[in-house]
Amino acid sequence: MSGSSIIAAKKQLRTQMRERLGALASDRIAGESERVLRRVSAHPRFQRSTHVSIYLSMAKELQTMRLVERALAAGKSVYVPRCAPGGAMEMVRLAGLDDLAALAPSRWGIPEPPADRAPVDPALLDFVLVPGVAFDACGNRCGHGKGYYDRFLARAVNAFACAACLDEQVVDSVPAADHDRKPDIVVSPSGTVFCAEDRREPLSQPV
Repeated sequence: MSGSSIIAAKKQLRTQMRERLGALASDRIAGESERVLRRVSAHPRFQRSTHVSIYLSMAKELQTMRLVERALAAGKSVYVPRCAPGGAMEMVRLAGLDDLAALAPSRWGIPEPPADRAPVDPALLDFVLVPGVAFDACGNRCGHGKGYYDRFLARAVNAFACAACLDEQVVDSVPAADHDRKPDIVVSPSGTVFCAEDRREPLSQPV
Protein backbone atom coordinates (compact mmCIF):
# COMPACT_ATOMS: atom_id res chain seq x y z
CA MET A 1 0.00 0.00 0.00
CA SER A 2 1.41 3.39 -0.99
CA GLY A 3 1.93 6.21 1.47
CA SER A 4 -1.04 8.16 0.14
CA SER A 5 -3.23 5.05 0.30
CA ILE A 6 -2.24 4.46 3.94
CA ILE A 7 -3.08 8.07 4.82
CA ALA A 8 -6.48 7.78 3.14
CA ALA A 9 -7.22 4.43 4.80
CA LYS A 10 -6.32 5.82 8.23
CA LYS A 11 -8.55 8.83 7.67
CA GLN A 12 -11.45 6.56 6.78
CA LEU A 13 -10.76 4.36 9.82
CA ARG A 14 -10.75 7.39 12.13
CA THR A 15 -14.12 8.46 10.77
CA GLN A 16 -15.56 4.99 11.32
CA MET A 17 -14.15 4.82 14.85
CA ARG A 18 -15.47 8.26 15.79
CA GLU A 19 -18.94 7.09 14.81
CA ARG A 20 -18.54 3.81 16.69
CA LEU A 21 -17.19 5.39 19.87
CA GLY A 22 -19.65 8.27 19.67
CA ALA A 23 -22.51 5.80 19.91
CA LEU A 24 -21.24 4.29 23.18
CA ALA A 25 -23.04 5.19 26.40
CA SER A 26 -20.94 6.87 29.08
CA ASP A 27 -21.57 4.10 31.60
CA ARG A 28 -20.31 1.49 29.12
CA ILE A 29 -17.12 3.48 28.53
CA ALA A 30 -16.66 3.84 32.29
CA GLY A 31 -17.14 0.11 32.89
CA GLU A 32 -14.78 -0.95 30.11
CA SER A 33 -12.23 1.63 31.24
CA GLU A 34 -12.19 0.24 34.77
CA ARG A 35 -11.68 -3.31 33.49
CA VAL A 36 -8.77 -2.44 31.23
CA LEU A 37 -7.08 -0.17 33.77
CA ARG A 38 -7.17 -2.97 36.31
CA ARG A 39 -5.30 -5.09 33.79
CA VAL A 40 -2.77 -2.32 33.23
CA SER A 41 -2.33 -1.84 36.98
CA ALA A 42 -1.67 -5.58 37.39
CA HIS A 43 1.08 -5.70 34.78
CA PRO A 44 4.55 -6.25 36.29
CA ARG A 45 6.04 -3.42 34.25
CA PHE A 46 3.52 -0.95 35.67
CA GLN A 47 3.98 -2.27 39.18
CA ARG A 48 7.78 -1.88 38.94
CA SER A 49 7.65 1.53 37.30
CA THR A 50 8.55 4.73 39.12
CA HIS A 51 8.17 7.37 36.38
CA VAL A 52 4.96 6.91 34.40
CA SER A 53 3.34 8.93 31.64
CA ILE A 54 -0.46 8.78 31.51
CA TYR A 55 -2.52 10.61 28.91
CA LEU A 56 -5.64 12.48 30.02
CA SER A 57 -8.81 11.43 28.26
CA MET A 58 -11.29 13.02 25.92
CA ALA A 59 -14.96 12.20 26.46
CA LYS A 60 -15.48 9.32 24.03
CA GLU A 61 -12.39 7.24 24.74
CA LEU A 62 -10.94 5.11 27.51
CA GLN A 63 -11.03 7.08 30.77
CA THR A 64 -7.64 7.19 32.51
CA MET A 65 -8.29 9.17 35.70
CA ARG A 66 -8.41 6.08 37.91
CA LEU A 67 -4.95 5.05 36.72
CA VAL A 68 -3.60 8.51 37.55
CA GLU A 69 -5.07 8.16 41.03
CA ARG A 70 -3.64 4.67 41.53
CA ALA A 71 -0.19 5.66 40.31
CA LEU A 72 -0.04 8.70 42.60
CA ALA A 73 -1.32 6.65 45.55
CA ALA A 74 1.44 4.10 44.89
CA GLY A 75 4.07 6.83 45.14
CA LYS A 76 4.92 6.92 41.44
CA SER A 77 5.94 10.11 39.67
CA VAL A 78 3.17 10.80 37.14
CA TYR A 79 3.60 12.89 33.99
CA VAL A 80 0.91 14.15 31.63
CA PRO A 81 1.17 15.44 28.05
CA ARG A 82 1.60 18.98 26.83
CA CYS A 83 1.70 19.91 23.15
CA ALA A 84 4.66 22.17 22.41
CA PRO A 85 5.37 24.45 19.44
CA GLY A 86 6.56 22.75 16.28
CA GLY A 87 4.43 19.62 16.64
CA ALA A 88 6.34 18.21 19.61
CA MET A 89 4.83 16.66 22.73
CA GLU A 90 6.30 16.92 26.22
CA MET A 91 5.49 15.25 29.51
CA VAL A 92 5.19 17.35 32.67
CA ARG A 93 5.10 16.00 36.22
CA LEU A 94 1.93 16.29 38.28
CA ALA A 95 2.34 17.40 41.88
CA GLY A 96 -0.87 15.57 42.81
CA LEU A 97 -4.60 15.42 42.16
CA ASP A 98 -5.08 19.03 43.27
CA ASP A 99 -2.51 20.06 40.69
CA LEU A 100 -4.38 18.08 38.03
CA ALA A 101 -7.69 19.71 38.98
CA ALA A 102 -6.11 23.16 38.59
CA LEU A 103 -4.85 22.60 35.03
CA ALA A 104 -6.55 24.66 32.34
CA PRO A 105 -8.04 22.79 29.37
CA SER A 106 -6.24 22.77 26.04
CA ARG A 107 -7.93 23.54 22.72
CA TRP A 108 -9.09 19.91 22.72
CA GLY A 109 -10.69 20.34 26.13
CA ILE A 110 -8.06 18.19 27.88
CA PRO A 111 -6.27 19.49 31.00
CA GLU A 112 -2.72 20.49 30.05
CA PRO A 113 0.24 21.85 32.08
CA PRO A 114 1.16 25.49 31.37
CA ALA A 115 4.13 26.36 29.19
CA ASP A 116 6.25 27.62 32.10
CA ARG A 117 6.58 24.17 33.71
CA ALA A 118 9.67 22.16 32.83
CA PRO A 119 9.17 18.90 30.93
CA VAL A 120 10.75 15.62 31.94
CA ASP A 121 13.58 14.04 29.96
CA PRO A 122 11.74 11.30 28.02
CA ALA A 123 14.58 8.87 28.79
CA LEU A 124 13.63 9.00 32.49
CA LEU A 125 10.22 7.45 31.88
CA ASP A 126 9.88 3.71 32.42
CA PHE A 127 6.18 3.35 31.52
CA VAL A 128 4.07 5.22 28.95
CA LEU A 129 0.33 4.73 28.53
CA VAL A 130 -0.35 5.15 24.82
CA PRO A 131 -3.70 6.34 23.42
CA GLY A 132 -5.12 5.51 20.01
CA VAL A 133 -8.20 5.36 17.86
CA ALA A 134 -7.89 1.72 16.72
CA PHE A 135 -5.60 -1.27 17.23
CA ASP A 136 -5.15 -4.73 15.73
CA ALA A 137 -3.70 -8.06 16.86
CA CYS A 138 -0.39 -7.33 15.12
CA GLY A 139 0.18 -4.31 17.36
CA ASN A 140 -0.58 -1.73 14.70
CA ARG A 141 -2.03 1.48 16.07
CA CYS A 142 -4.03 4.25 14.44
CA GLY A 143 -3.65 7.48 16.39
CA HIS A 144 -5.39 10.80 15.96
CA GLY A 145 -3.23 11.71 12.98
CA LYS A 146 -0.75 14.18 14.47
CA GLY A 147 2.10 11.73 15.10
CA TYR A 148 2.74 12.97 18.64
CA TYR A 149 3.24 9.56 20.22
CA ASP A 150 5.23 8.10 17.30
CA ARG A 151 7.76 10.90 17.75
CA PHE A 152 7.68 10.87 21.54
CA LEU A 153 8.17 7.11 21.90
CA ALA A 154 11.28 7.35 19.73
CA ARG A 155 12.75 9.53 22.50
CA ALA A 156 11.37 7.58 25.47
CA VAL A 157 14.00 4.89 24.95
CA ASN A 158 13.67 3.26 28.39
CA ALA A 159 9.88 3.19 28.58
CA PHE A 160 7.52 0.24 28.30
CA ALA A 161 4.84 1.46 25.89
CA CYS A 162 1.43 0.14 26.92
CA ALA A 163 -1.56 0.91 24.72
CA ALA A 164 -4.95 0.61 26.40
CA CYS A 165 -8.24 0.57 24.53
CA LEU A 166 -11.90 -0.29 24.66
CA ASP A 167 -13.04 -3.55 23.07
CA GLU A 168 -14.75 -1.53 20.33
CA GLN A 169 -11.36 -0.13 19.28
CA VAL A 170 -9.94 -3.53 18.30
CA VAL A 171 -10.29 -4.06 14.55
CA ASP A 172 -9.21 -6.70 12.06
CA SER A 173 -6.48 -4.60 10.48
CA VAL A 174 -4.94 -1.15 10.97
CA PRO A 175 -3.06 0.35 7.99
CA ALA A 176 0.53 1.08 8.99
CA ALA A 177 3.52 2.90 7.51
CA ASP A 178 7.17 2.20 8.22
CA HIS A 179 7.46 5.16 10.62
CA ASP A 180 4.48 4.06 12.75
CA ARG A 181 5.68 2.74 16.11
CA LYS A 182 4.03 -0.27 17.67
CA PRO A 183 3.48 -0.28 21.44
CA ASP A 184 5.05 -3.08 23.45
CA ILE A 185 1.61 -4.30 24.46
CA VAL A 186 -2.03 -3.56 23.65
CA VAL A 187 -4.54 -4.27 26.42
CA SER A 188 -8.33 -4.25 26.19
CA PRO A 189 -11.02 -5.07 28.77
CA SER A 190 -11.10 -8.61 27.35
CA GLY A 191 -7.37 -9.25 27.67
CA THR A 192 -4.09 -8.80 25.83
CA VAL A 193 -4.61 -7.93 22.16
CA PHE A 194 -0.90 -7.87 21.29
CA CYS A 195 2.43 -8.26 23.07
CA ALA A 196 5.87 -7.95 21.48
CA GLU A 197 7.79 -11.20 21.82
CA ASP A 198 10.71 -9.60 23.63
CA ARG A 199 8.38 -7.92 26.15
CA ARG A 200 6.44 -10.94 27.37
CA GLU A 201 6.10 -11.36 31.13
CA PRO A 202 3.69 -13.35 33.31
CA LEU A 203 0.65 -11.16 33.86
CA SER A 204 -0.77 -10.95 37.36
CA GLN A 205 -4.53 -11.29 37.66
CA PRO A 206 -6.24 -7.89 38.01
CA VAL A 207 -7.53 -7.22 41.49
